[in-house]
Amino acid sequence: MLTEHIKEILENRALVLPTNGSIILHEILPDNKVMKVEVTGIPSGVIAIDMDRIGHLQKGVKNSDCKQICDYLLVCEFDDRDVAIFVELKSTLNLDEKKPMEQLRRSLPLLDYLRSVCRIHHGLKSYRSVDARYSLIGAKNSPRFDKQSVRPGNVLTTEAHADIRIRTLVGSRVRFDLLRSA
Repeated sequence: MLTEHIKEILENRALVLPTNGSIILHEILPDNKVMKVEVTGIPSGVIAIDMDRIGHLQKGVKNSDCKQICDYLLVCEFDDRDVAIFVELKSTLNLDEKKPMEQLRRSLPLLDYLRSVCRIHHGLKSYRSVDARYSLIGAKNSPRFDKQSVRPGNVLTTEAHADIRIRTLVGSRVRFDLLRSA
């Protein structure tokens, strides 16, 4: 129900809907190249929100870490629970860098905001709780991968940062169940 309500309140340009069971997430890199990640095995009812297209933080919030949020939010229902998966895309993974971890951590309030807008719009008292997950996807490892916990290839790891657990994967293709898993 939450996914349908979110689709109602957002403009189409902010939504990425599955095509043939997959979603293409992309990020424009500093050198104007485009990083693309295909998320496959998407069940029906999943929506992806391009967080840059929401724009609520663009005006009025100081240019600081407070504006730093993740790239995408995937919302779905699984086992009678609403699940939100925050996704940050990076061209090169450097797990010594804390900025991507902070971007993921600072994104949760936007989900709370979307839920509140949906609740008010539909005249509901509340929604059931949402299970939040966090994923960091890199196109490649840092050249100094020998000093990091992630090794070359499609290796999935889980790392804790502040109060969240982050799943990290390197590659241009990711299965949805890897992102969804706790």
